[in-house]
Parts: sequence; structure tokens; C-alpha cells
Amino acid sequence: MSRSSAFYKAVLLLIIVNCQFSIVNAQKLEWKLGAEGFFDNGEGDDTYRTTMTYSGLRVTPEIGISWDEGKHRFMGGYSGLAEFGKKHGFTDGTPVLYYQYQTKPLTFTFGSFMRDQLLGDYPSYMMSDTIRYYRPVMQGSVFQHQHSRGYFEAFLDWTGLRSDKDREQFMAGLSVKHIVGKQNDSSWSKVNGQFFVGMEGYYYHYALTWHADESQHIHDYLVAHPYIGYQLQSRVTAASVEVKAGALFSFDRERGMENGSRTPIGFLGEVNAHWKHLSLQEIFYAGGHQQPFGKAYFGKFYWGDSYYHAPAYSRTDIRYQFIRNEWVEADAGVVFNITKAGLNWHQMLSVRLNIGSHRHAKINL
Repeated sequence: MSRSSAFYKAVLLLIIVNCQFSIVNAQKLEWKLGAEGFFDNGEGDDTYRTTMTYSGLRVTPEIGISWDEGKHRFMGGYSGLAEFGKKHGFTDGTPVLYYQYQTKPLTFTFGSFMRDQLLGDYPSYMMSDTIRYYRPVMQGSVFQHQHSRGYFEAFLDWTGLRSDKDREQFMAGLSVKHIVGKQNDSSWSKVNGQFFVGMEGYYYHYALTWHADESQHIHDYLVAHPYIGYQLQSRVTAASVEVKAGALFSFDRERGMENGSRTPIGFLGEVNAHWKHLSLQEIFYAGGHQQPFGKAYFGKFYWGDSYYHAPAYSRTDIRYQFIRNEWVEADAGVVFNITKAGLNWHQMLSVRLNIGSHRHAKINL
């Protein structure tokens, strides 16, 4: 029996068992449709990242049932990508099939589901833009606890089945954010302010193929970003500014090799500013070479942006959101990547559609 077949049969068995206990409760038909179009054109220095253009449209329809007043949900669907310029239509797709238990403040999801259900930000130093475009489906589980002062999230994503050609692989991730102290919200103040602390990261296990020879080694990769921050929000203009600072640490080990361990660490600072439809994000990294085993492993167990291999790196995002309502969001912007080697910049456009009877919503902190 293949791994994917066994995986979906396990999900279906879990749902059947839950249905037996909830048979007396009313069932409700659920559906949703997600779509995302993206255009990402890079130009300039390609020392740390190959300059390319990425563009396409991903469509993810889902349909299923819920019962027990929405606490239990079983959804199935398909996530397909049509890349612009190809003669054929949707040439890359993945089944979506999952069970979800949801009751405030807990959510548990098991199966094959979209990565956008995660609460954590997992910025470019954790997951690059291309991962978001081409690997948006998770196969595993996620546990989430969210409330007005923060959230906790842990997930497991199986990314590879062991075979004669492919390695066994999985990712285990964590994201935590918590507001500390009292919010500055006195009636005379025109500005609200709050401190927060948090951490995000993941462990990636990159194992062997069947019948692997001595040249192949198991690889362990751990990356973590603990941080502290402060957010200010104006009651008058609805503008906000958030400042974060922390460390970016990784443990990188190639088993069976002499001096096969690396532990780069550096400073990571971030500023996020929003005013009406405009947003600005600045991320600055300085320190040890992240992803020390090189770009050959980018997209394998290195899912973060390859620019963090540089000893110093600045990324600046400037975006304008020209459509924003309950169902559709669209924005255009430019991204500047600066290292000692030079400048690489991107022109970006994205359009996101999210409609249906059940839509995953994140809390705003």
C-alpha cells in the first residue's frame, strides 16, 4: 500500500468514527473557493538567488460537511496551479482532504490542507516566496490555540516518502506569540501601544533513500527565531508601526561527516508600517552564514530565502493594496534585496479570492 493511499484511508477512518458519535446531530453542507494569482519578476544581481520570473494562478475548490454546530468538519478538494506561458492548463495539482475540529479557543486539523490555515507568519527567513507559490499544501496535522492576547501553534508536515529515488522527509514547526503587560489604551491617549514576545521555527529531517550508498547522509536542520517587539497604533489615522528584534539561529548537521555540524547565529530586526492601503516592511540580518551547506539544498531542507546565506542582508517590501474587502484582496509592490554583492529587485502583483460558507480566519493582534 502506498503512503498516500494509507494516509487518506486513515483520515477517512477517523471521520467515520467521529460520525458514529455525532449521527444524531444535524449535518451542514460546507464549501469554499480559494484562488491566488501571482506575478513576481526579479532583476539584478543573482549571487544568492537565480533571477527568474514566476507567474501563475492557483485555484483551490473545497466541499464537505460539518456537524455538531460546526465543531467537526470534513472537507475534500483539489489545489491546482496553472503557470502563465505554458501551453497546457493546470499542470501541477495536489488533492486536499482533511478533518478539522474547531471550538474556541482550539483548532485541530489532520490530513492534506492548505498552508494558509497556519496562524504563524513564517516570513522569508523560514519560507521563501517560491515555497508559498509552489508548495502551498501540507500533509500532516496542526494544533492551534488562539485568544485575544496571542496564540500557540505546532504542526507536522510530511514532505517526502522514502523510495529508491526519494528521501524520507518531514518538517515539524512551531509559532508562538504573546502580548505582555497592559495595553496603553487610556481614554485621553490617541495611540495604543503594546509589547509582545514570540518565537517561530521548524525542524527538518532529511533522511535516506532505500539502498543508499555511503555518500548519502541523514541531515538534521533546525532554525529558530525568538524575538521581542512593540506595536503602536494610532486611533486617529488607523496607522500602525511594529518593531521586532531577535536572533536567527540554526543547527545544521550532516550525520556521519567529520566536522559536519554548523551553528550560525545572527541578529534579525524587522519594521512593519501600515497606513490606509500602503505598507512597508524592512528586514535586516547580520551574522553567520545561514544555510551553510549551500544553495544545492535550497528547496530541499532549506525552505528559507537563500539571501540569508549572506553575512549581511536587507529586504525592503513596499506594497499598495488596491482591492480590500471581505472576499478579495489585491496588491502590487516592489521588493529590494540588498547584499554586499549588489541589488536584486522584484516587481510583484498578487490577487487573492476567498469565498464560501466556511473560511479560515486569523486573529489580529
